[in-house]
Amino acid sequence: MTMREWLKFTLKLVVAHALYAVGVLHLWQFIVLRKKAVVLMYHRVLTSEERSRTGSHPGIVVDSKAFAKQMTMLRRRFKVLSADEFVERMERKVPFDDASCLITFDDGWRDNFTHALPVLEQNGLPALVFLPVNFIGTRRLFWQESLTRLTLQAVLQGRSQSGRRGRFRQVLSPVCLDSMVDLPDHDPRPAIMEAVRRQKSLDRSVIDATLASLADELGSREDGHECLDGFLDWEQVNNMAGRGVSFGGHGAEHRILTFVSATEARDEICTAKSVIEGHLKKAVPTFSYPNGNWSSDVAMLVKESGYRLAFTTEPGFVRSDDDPFTVRRVNIHEGLMNSTPLFLARIVGLF
Repeated sequence: MTMREWLKFTLKLVVAHALYAVGVLHLWQFIVLRKKAVVLMYHRVLTSEERSRTGSHPGIVVDSKAFAKQMTMLRRRFKVLSADEFVERMERKVPFDDASCLITFDDGWRDNFTHALPVLEQNGLPALVFLPVNFIGTRRLFWQESLTRLTLQAVLQGRSQSGRRGRFRQVLSPVCLDSMVDLPDHDPRPAIMEAVRRQKSLDRSVIDATLASLADELGSREDGHECLDGFLDWEQVNNMAGRGVSFGGHGAEHRILTFVSATEARDEICTAKSVIEGHLKKAVPTFSYPNGNWSSDVAMLVKESGYRLAFTTEPGFVRSDDDPFTVRRVNIHEGLMNSTPLFLARIVGLF
């Protein structure tokens, strides 16, 4: 964290605690969530030690201790709905009870089972997890985590074997990460994560070719079952389904639907639904747009595929008469850490 980022975070922290102490946040919650719901968007829940090793960007990570505090606050201050209750309200256009909340997780990470589920159960809270079905029960990783981890290996190896830096620059050049090889001698992970995050618009074939070349150059192999950044298996999904967790579609290959043809998008959307229904033996009414990217055409494909509700990553509160295929959510991530006032300030739209 830079000095500017630290000062900005500290200011937010001070303001949130002050407003919480004098009751302003509680009053604001009552005002802005009158007959509305807030949908929280989580991805990963990791311990402090795991956060130091993950290839995932901090923007999709929450500390496990912070998550426990957040769930305790939600239980005390919000009406937390199940996915079925939320869908029912939206379809019937029945106004939400004040300060209603839906807890969602994107991507189906394995830590949703190991870290999030016990906390949800302890607090008696339901949740909704969106699955990219071709990754569930496999050894595959998302390309972002693989590229981050392999690039980190290249940088560290280049520091100890300077003669190899030129080759690493050449391999990383197609994905615009060649400058990472020459990072100064400090922890390169944050800079690599941020650089990888900016490559989402690159052609997938270029990314895949770079991953293969980099793995060959390093003599390295990523294994999702042995790696921190792997996904749920179907036994875990079924276990969670019996313990208060619902599941929705998140594509097959987690492809950004606005970057592919209508035929490919339809296949991503339909495959997710049919595979999850095949495993859980129940209807799947919800979908989350991968990376949050959607268009009116994509939303229509989701509707035509039999889903009843679809979620974006656009921030804001939800009214029961909103468009059911562009439901807004509030992203919760590592930057909120252990502060209950800051977490509440985030939920009510202050930060």
